[in-house]
Amino acid sequence: MSTFSVIIPALNEERHVGALLSDIASQTRVPDEVLVVDAGSEDNTVAVARRFGFMRLLDGERPVARGRNLGGRSARGDVLIFLDTDTHLPERFFESFLAEFEERSLDIACPQYFPYRSTPMIESFHALFNLLTRAFEGTLPSGAGHCIAVRGKVFRESRGFDPRLKFDDIELIRRLAKGRRFGIVEERVFVSDRRYKEEGTPRMILRYALMALIFALGKFAWANRIEYEFGDHER
Repeated sequence: MSTFSVIIPALNEERHVGALLSDIASQTRVPDEVLVVDAGSEDNTVAVARRFGFMRLLDGERPVARGRNLGGRSARGDVLIFLDTDTHLPERFFESFLAEFEERSLDIACPQYFPYRSTPMIESFHALFNLLTRAFEGTLPSGAGHCIAVRGKVFRESRGFDPRLKFDDIELIRRLAKGRRFGIVEERVFVSDRRYKEEGTPRMILRYALMALIFALGKFAWANRIEYEFGDHER
């Protein structure tokens, strides 16, 4: 059975990091290590994270890609699972996700993303996103930084996440999937809808649609012009 490490980049996430670490502690299959990489939080993110004795805290820096890379390079697991702090995990998630990951001999994978306690409109938009990512997993690999799993060897032999890009997560998926086995695993994680609440649902749906077009064209640097910051939230 493969070992696996969980990497969580964080910046001013005191409202979310404790809930995610609680979810991890309650899993039916617990990680071999959990790394929280803090990028200089000015709130109580670090204090909350330290309540969980099983995690290891690393001092990182912005942007989020650097935190992901520091955690990925420091991790020892055969499989690396990168999680955003505002992700919620069903208690059998790691067990079920890794079983399918291994059964399909995947090198890189993403689950399905569903909004946590959200509105019908946002739920429908995510359902469409999941449908499209499954339909095009063989030709246009895609996912999101909420949860990405990659073989440790594959990650360590790569240049990792690109800190020049805002959407380093999707670019990494597309790049590492070339010539390797990528798949959408039929397991769910639940993600925060806070951006929709902060910016307005119609505006965020249009923004995500524009991003999807840019990513389909492979023009990841173009997306740097889109207003979408890490650790910049009202809630």
